[in-house]
Amino acid sequence: MKHVLFLLLFIAAACSTPETETPAKPSEPEASQTYADIIPVKDTLYCTSGGDFEFGKPYGYTNKAGDTVIREGEFYNCFSTIFTTFAYVFDERFGDGMVAVNRNKELIFDAYLFDNGPDYINEGLFRIKRNGKIGYADPTGKVVIPAIYSCADPFENGKARVALDCESVSDGDHTTSKSEHWFYIDKTGKKIN
Repeated sequence: MKHVLFLLLFIAAACSTPETETPAKPSEPEASQTYADIIPVKDTLYCTSGGDFEFGKPYGYTNKAGDTVIREGEFYNCFSTIFTTFAYVFDERFGDGMVAVNRNKELIFDAYLFDNGPDYINEGLFRIKRNGKIGYADPTGKVVIPAIYSCADPFENGKARVALDCESVSDGDHTTSKSEHWFYIDKTGKKIN
């Protein structure tokens, strides 16, 4: 009797079809995700330094095999330890702040600094600066809304509040943007009501 019961259970388990899982839908990037988490690249580069990892030491990037792709000394700091489609670095050629460069070491944009680092990705876009103005880029570093705004908030519910003229007011610890002419744009940069 035990053998028959065991055999029936074995046959039932073998004949049952596993439930198929529905693949998870891709979600919008979360603020805690890094750019490298979102854009997987086969030839990811990694920050390296000939000295200690301190500001002003020679920095460069190597590939997974350890081959030098961007020689040490090209940058004074690598803010992006992983270089996918762009990296945040300090490069005196482009001023005295954090900038985004491509694989050819060309400036793409200046970092929009928020909370002691580059702006967070929010609803698939993040703020960037260029010539003192603010625009938006996607996680690959492609500028999708040109930097023409004096003030710009992160995207929320598919829109962002922006102004062409504004004033920054500081209370010592925090800075607030003030304007009489705020308006909203969609993710293409089109003005909306």
